[in-house]
Amino acid sequence: MGCCDNIVKSFLFVTNLLIFLLSCAVLGFGIWVLVDKPSIVNLLDQTDANIPIYNSAIILFLIVASAAIFISFFGCCGAYKESKCMLGTYFMLVLSLLIVITVGTIIGLSQGIDAVVEPLKDTLSLYDEASSRTDVKEITALWDSVQIDFKCCGVDSARDWSQYNSRYNGEGWLENEGAILMGVKVPRSCCDSAKEEQKCMTSPSMNNGAYAVGCFTLLADDISEHITVVGGLAIAVLIIMTLDLIIAFYMCTCYLGNDTDLLGRPHKANYNRPGDNSNLRA
Repeated sequence: MGCCDNIVKSFLFVTNLLIFLLSCAVLGFGIWVLVDKPSIVNLLDQTDANIPIYNSAIILFLIVASAAIFISFFGCCGAYKESKCMLGTYFMLVLSLLIVITVGTIIGLSQGIDAVVEPLKDTLSLYDEASSRTDVKEITALWDSVQIDFKCCGVDSARDWSQYNSRYNGEGWLENEGAILMGVKVPRSCCDSAKEEQKCMTSPSMNNGAYAVGCFTLLADDISEHITVVGGLAIAVLIIMTLDLIIAFYMCTCYLGNDTDLLGRPHKANYNRPGDNSNLRA
């Protein structure tokens, strides 16, 4: 039994050290994901919409990582010092964190990324290369950046441009390289890789070099990729913390229930200091 208790104590110390390292990794990845937002997310900043599943999830990961770094201190010190007070504090902190995460996960799952589809489509109507308005120029530049960088066109497909922007309904005209181009259906950024840009803009298809995939599809994939990396690390931390929660409870209620361990040795918290005879029995 004494050997098992030593293993339990060592496991608690080592896993909390691992939690500290993993939490630092989650914190670093979380900051990177928050800073490295796709251009299409910046496009939504021009509307009243946002992406809850993107921002909220990453912020939750950052909070969890910061809290886990702080909590792992009590776990390591409590296991090393065999301090019932520190282990009790560690137990309560971990339990509180797990409750907060559970509630946050439920709230996060109730939100969906599909809610941003319509706001994105609304921004299509503001796209105008010839406009001198600052807000319109910014949205135009963002859409061009999104479609060129992601190699996509429209929100769901290239047809969105003709449905939401009258300039691209096939009946209007645009000035292109000094010439008047009739029957344009998509912006030139949808045809960035086309050999014949004018043909692509008037007849957008894969054969003519137009981007076929909608930008929303690529956005969802990009968010999923970022969340998977950060989420995998966070889940590993939470699993280990749950195991440590059980171990801390055991050490507080059983292992540290007496002044001596199962081999009759005094716990570190009860070691006598030089000149201290307070624990000596008459």
